Amino acid sequence: MKENNTKKVQSRREFLRYAGSFFISGLVVSSIYPILTSCEKDESLPPPPRGSSITIDLSEHPELKQIPSISKLSFQKPVSLTIIIKRTSKSEFVVFSAFCPHQGVELEVPSNPDGNIRCPKHFAEFSTSLSTAGFLVANPQGVKVGNLSTYHYEFDAAKNILTIKLS
Repeated sequence: MKENNTKKVQSRREFLRYAGSFFISGLVVSSIYPILTSCEKDESLPPPPRGSSITIDLSEHPELKQIPSISKLSFQKPVSLTIIIKRTSKSEFVVFSAFCPHQGVELEVPSNPDGNIRCPKHFAEFSTSLSTAGFLVANPQGVKVGNLSTYHYEFDAAKNILTIKLS
């Protein structure tokens, strides 16, 4: 009888040892995989259709009357797009993508028009200055991130229309 109990104890121990190692292995793999892959993805958003543009009547955006001024605008037509526009003079603008080139996180607009655009996820900052528009100027977490995309534009001062060329 004692020998039978010993076999049961050994088989329980073997079972617990096997189950415990299986559980711990699963826990380690499920914890480490997201850490290893989360910050190395260079996810880029699909480009807008070739030759597309967005026309903005600036009279409908009083937040862009002041010089300098900066604002984030979203559009659904002709393409779904969110951009950041900085007005630097009466007829000069800088138009930025509103998404971080690292992982596509929507960027924060500075409260001061001369401040930097900031990524809320990794705290990377991009210049809004005319001469260095979109350049990465701060990267405190050292993530792999490029410069912020900017768009070409045409401005019709007589009609107060800003046309943004998307490709």
